[in-house]
Amino acid sequence: MTAKEWSRSVGTLAVDALLDQGLVDRDNFQRAADIAAEEIYIRLTLGDYPPAEQPSSEG
Repeated sequence: MTAKEWSRSVGTLAVDALLDQGLVDRDNFQRAADIAAEEIYIRLTLGDYPPAEQPSSEG
């Protein structure tokens, strides 16, 4: 999966959650998902990744 594909997947999931909460209407879903995906992709291309998770000391 490419970074662009991953961004689209995550963007769609994020907007779907907003749709479920009534914050985005169905008519604007695709446009909102496209915008979210592009913003996520831009952050990735700029090297803005989350820090690596550290192993939990809980056992």
